[in-house]
Amino acid sequence: MVHSLSVQLKIILVFILVNVVVANVSAAEDGGAASGVATTTVQNLINQADKTYDKYKRVKCKQSKSPLFQASPSDVLKMEMLADFNYINTETYSDEGGDSGIVLYWDESGDAHNLPVFIKDRGNSRRDTCEWVPLRILFESRDVQEELNSLIGKMPDNKKKMVKLYELLKLKRKAEPFIDGVSQKNNVFSKLGDDIKLVSHCGKSEWKRVGGDTKEQQERRILLEYYIYRILNELRTITLKTRLAEITYRDPTGKEMLTRKAFFREPIGKMAKRCGLSRKKYPGVEYGDFDAVSLFQLELYNKFIYSNDYEIEERNTITLYGRDGSRYLAPYDFDLIGIIVPDYRPNGKSVEQFRVEDFQPWIQTQEGSEMAIIQIAIMLNKKSKMRNVITNAILAKSDKEMLLNWFDSYMAVLEGFMEKSKKTNPDLMEGLELREK
Repeated sequence: MVHSLSVQLKIILVFILVNVVVANVSAAEDGGAASGVATTTVQNLINQADKTYDKYKRVKCKQSKSPLFQASPSDVLKMEMLADFNYINTETYSDEGGDSGIVLYWDESGDAHNLPVFIKDRGNSRRDTCEWVPLRILFESRDVQEELNSLIGKMPDNKKKMVKLYELLKLKRKAEPFIDGVSQKNNVFSKLGDDIKLVSHCGKSEWKRVGGDTKEQQERRILLEYYIYRILNELRTITLKTRLAEITYRDPTGKEMLTRKAFFREPIGKMAKRCGLSRKKYPGVEYGDFDAVSLFQLELYNKFIYSNDYEIEERNTITLYGRDGSRYLAPYDFDLIGIIVPDYRPNGKSVEQFRVEDFQPWIQTQEGSEMAIIQIAIMLNKKSKMRNVITNAILAKSDKEMLLNWFDSYMAVLEGFMEKSKKTNPDLMEGLELREK
């Protein structure tokens, strides 16, 4: 009897053990299946986000190969320029409005470089209203540079050397008039083409919104516009490169006229090439509407920097062309944006008012738009780099605080948009977050 119970007990124990093992195996299989479903769902979200990102991504531009644009945003290129600036600033709108000149700069090793150039006035309204017009610098050839240097030999005094080089260049150009600029090699202007534009201070002007009676006022306008370019440039899309300079201007006798901040602006054709586009239409290609993402970017960037002073293909916009028949847009010329001149007629509001009454309502109209989500996500990913441009800027304390207040409050609007998008476009938002991990 005892033996019979012992056998029964063993059978019961074996039965219980088998059921426990089966249950554990089944649970493991169910967990694995659930895990597999979760993994598949995550991957699907990422894949869909990737497709949406590719559909609405920005044109990503390469870095400039020119040494001029390799510096950090607040690195200042020290220069001197000698020419008849009184003539250049008054004889505008004519082929005779320019003058031969000498540009002197120092490289990182401290070596001086004297470049023979032709300096021309440029711009539109500033030609009429500014004491100091914007400039276009066309480069002479290296042969001319070597020829002039061979005639004067070694001269340790930079000012005397500039004067002598200028005099020799004027004599040469009296016999052989200047025709076209020449692309540079082995100097800071290499890989830029045959000329470059300089955004100079306006000086005293009856149009007070662009001029400045004091050096401080003039420098403030130049620096604020320059840093707006550098902030947008952190987005690595279709925007012009710029380089800050401090220039001492000299008259033909070598006498110092004044020293002011200015900035060089990348030639449009070079920007186009960096971005895989062209400034001119490709032969045989039919062009239709503007690229939708580029059109949205133009509006987003201009509203972000509080710019009302632009019109497509008419004012302060650049049109570029792709091989596929698409047209692209880029903003430029920011001297009259609301951040810098809020009382300019097309602006008319404070930066805070524009954020509340214009920028934020416009952003709200984009709710549910996948294109807006992707483009704003790209901006937010660059937020820290864009902000660092301001924190490291060589600006007066009040101007730096003003820019930081603008930047932080406008970025907060974009962040609020993305937070709402978690409800309007939950799968896309989750997919974007997962693809960043």
